[in-house]
Amino acid sequence: MPSKTILLAAICLLQAKYASAQSVNNVTEIITDFGGFFQSSTTAINPVKPDNSHDLLAFTLSGTRYSTGVDDALLTARGLTFVAGQYKGLPVESLGTITDPNTKVGLGASYDGVPNGASSPPPSNNIPFYLRDGRNGLNLGTGTANAPAGTLTFTISQVVPAAAADGIPDILVTQFADPSSAQDRYQFLDANGQVVGNTVAVTFTNIGVVANWTADFYEASKNPMTLTSGFTRTDRPLRLWSADLSAFGITAANASAIRGFQVLLSGSSDIAFVAYNAQAATFFNPPLPVELTAFGGEAATTQTTLTWQTAQEVNSAAFEVQASTDGRTFRTVGRVQAAGTSSQRRQYSYQHPTTQAGVRYYRLLQIDQDGTSTTSPVLALTAGRKTGQPLQVTAAPNPFGSQLVLTVAGAEAGQPTTVELLTLAGRRVHQQAFPASAGQLLTLELAQLPAGMYLARVAVAGQSAVLKVVKQ
Repeated sequence: MPSKTILLAAICLLQAKYASAQSVNNVTEIITDFGGFFQSSTTAINPVKPDNSHDLLAFTLSGTRYSTGVDDALLTARGLTFVAGQYKGLPVESLGTITDPNTKVGLGASYDGVPNGASSPPPSNNIPFYLRDGRNGLNLGTGTANAPAGTLTFTISQVVPAAAADGIPDILVTQFADPSSAQDRYQFLDANGQVVGNTVAVTFTNIGVVANWTADFYEASKNPMTLTSGFTRTDRPLRLWSADLSAFGITAANASAIRGFQVLLSGSSDIAFVAYNAQAATFFNPPLPVELTAFGGEAATTQTTLTWQTAQEVNSAAFEVQASTDGRTFRTVGRVQAAGTSSQRRQYSYQHPTTQAGVRYYRLLQIDQDGTSTTSPVLALTAGRKTGQPLQVTAAPNPFGSQLVLTVAGAEAGQPTTVELLTLAGRRVHQQAFPASAGQLLTLELAQLPAGMYLARVAVAGQSAVLKVVKQ
């Protein structure tokens, strides 16, 4: 039998080899759009700690910087060199029933609109949404901590054989809280569910910190979620791991057999997203359940009329109409049945009887058939003013380039107008007030706005409308 000394030496050698393999896959730099531009690395950690949504623009692995395709123009404008890429978050649809009382939704401390405390009501308890939100699904400011143990399986229609040996990273994994020694595992599958190549396990305690952020950790085992003092506005490290297909034993010979990708969660995973190289593999990427394209309303003396529109719906159950007097604390005042599943444009309306004077605030809680929900942006409507036809806003062209031109119809002529641009997560990125002399054709200069999808909220003469716009 080999001596104990030889066995210990062999174990140490294997540990050293494994640690070295982990360090090779350590992402050493990230660039995001927090505050317009945020850059941090393992050797020069940025003292700024992001506390809201921010999308990953680029990352550095083994000395090479790769863009994610979210905003290459901004990287170029900053004089940065990079290999152009196209990365997308895995299309997580469900994590099943959460039974772990330690599972939390991690959100930037200012994400809920309350920089130091919980909002009322709290953000939606919808973990799958937070794992695929942001541009290309790459929002680093939202996710789940201590995700319940389980298996996520994704369908792949094609893997490019040449990508197996090109050295370009193909899988990108995030860790945004306190890592444990527990390992998440990742593997590719064939049509029969058998592993192609080999399984890769990642231990994040071996990965260097690339940045720090400030977060709230809501209790996901409760609905509505709660936020305790010990998890309010807390600082956490951010780590990323990435690897080429070859790390999974994928070669040009076996790549064509791949039909799926699987994530085996350990039960202590802290994930903002898991992303893949869209230039190397084609994943089945179903749309988010409901695409809300417009939300508007009109406040009259005795009631408020709300209207909204969807472009598509998948397993939608209902819309709850929520009202507020202060824009922070909302209560449900009505419910409208949804279409279920539809690829057609759908129009909805609801009348809320009320005599409240001053500003009225409204939002929609869209509820899916599996019980998950998402919240719309907030409408602010002024009561007690004379209003004309319902407010109608169009954007042309849409998608737009450096200028966004909005045409406002149905509102009273000669009224001041305010336009806000929001991310799909509700973060305001631009606000502009137009005087009465601007008329009904509003031009916004947005050359510096990162490319992506936004919600334009227009308020005029006591009315408000929201429409979806896309910056190229």
